Amino acid sequence: MKVRRKEMQALGPRRLSGFSLIELMVALVLGLLVAGAALAILQSNQSTYRSNEGLNRVQENARIAFELMSRDIRAAGGTACSNFSVVEGGSTEANTFRTAPVTGSATQLQVISGDDTAYRVVSSTSSSVTLDPDELETVEDAFDVGDVLLLCNARKTHLVRADSVGGMTVGFAALPENYNPTEDEFAPPAAVVLSRLRDVQWFVAANGRGGSSLFVSRSGGPREEVAEGIQNLAFEYLETGAAAYSATPGNWVNVVAVRVTMTLTGQDIDGEAFTRQASNVISMRGRTL
Repeated sequence: MKVRRKEMQALGPRRLSGFSLIELMVALVLGLLVAGAALAILQSNQSTYRSNEGLNRVQENARIAFELMSRDIRAAGGTACSNFSVVEGGSTEANTFRTAPVTGSATQLQVISGDDTAYRVVSSTSSSVTLDPDELETVEDAFDVGDVLLLCNARKTHLVRADSVGGMTVGFAALPENYNPTEDEFAPPAAVVLSRLRDVQWFVAANGRGGSSLFVSRSGGPREEVAEGIQNLAFEYLETGAAAYSATPGNWVNVVAVRVTMTLTGQDIDGEAFTRQASNVISMRGRTL
């Protein structure tokens, strides 16, 4: 019994001893290796995230740009009335709407059409229309003096400029031959509607932040930024009977489709910027139906 106690006393100090210097250094090295591997994985994940985020942003900008431009191009030359409604008059607006609802160049595009929202006319004279009170509280909610408007029925379309706006009545200069839209014996009175003329321009310009963006200007108003990172914008036009698109069509009246090509830039990845090119073809609904 005494011997065992002495042996235990001899073993006691060894059990209370700490790590040796070599063991501590080995543990530190292993810890550094694990931490370095974790840091490398974190940096790789961050780089992948930035790459995916930049690519997703470019794709989203392209989707938004194509969607908004497509709406305008498809509607070019269209109204809330029949496609067989003949555009009357010899004003600049009427001639442009009749002959070239899509015009532009290789880098910018102008589209003219009737607005999506049209209001039913309940009565008219050759120089004024009265709108349905069930659709508007007052015409001033929809129109202003000086607005270029589309007044149409199933047979004729007139482009007029609002001279007076008040109550439910919009006034303008008398129509040719004192034509009264609601009293046309060849067109139903219920088909007469009034809407704004929509004049839209699409182009790329500097955005003031060191880059370039896609902009739109509506009815001569200030430009609105639609999507950033658009470096270049190119338009090509297809004419009726042609086999290929051209940047300079021979006759704008014959244009039936527009091909839009955009060059987009993304955020820097590992110190380098990337670019992508996207293209889309849009048919003009008013020319193909």
